[in-house]
Amino acid sequence: MSTPSYAELKKELVTALDIHIDLLKDTSLIDPEHLDGIMFMMRSFGFMLDRAPKVLLEEDPEEMNFLMFQYYSLLSELKHNLLLNYPNTTLQNRPLIEVVQIFPTTYEKDMKLWWEQLTGLRVDDSKQTMSLDID
Repeated sequence: MSTPSYAELKKELVTALDIHIDLLKDTSLIDPEHLDGIMFMMRSFGFMLDRAPKVLLEEDPEEMNFLMFQYYSLLSELKHNLLLNYPNTTLQNRPLIEVVQIFPTTYEKDMKLWWEQLTGLRVDDSKQTMSLDID
């Protein structure tokens, strides 16, 4: 498995930003009972994509790798939290988990491997923690 190119990651990030913008445009009907879950999801996307414009502008491959590792990790965590805390919350008559499933994850495994090779930390797929093998 090799690290995706800057261009491949850039395309994935632009797709994620485009989906997020479409989501923001398509929120005309929000059930007040579902507002907490929707606000949680939107804040999560805010943290997830906050640095994206700066990274796209700078065209720094290392920063892109880090941003995309962070994006994939936070997206995975968001999915877990939505299933756990907001399983019945909907947006435009679609469960939130279904809404976030459309965000791209093409290079998620590649970026986890990149992070592990860079830091020596192992990313555990079953939870959002990292473990360090100490003998």
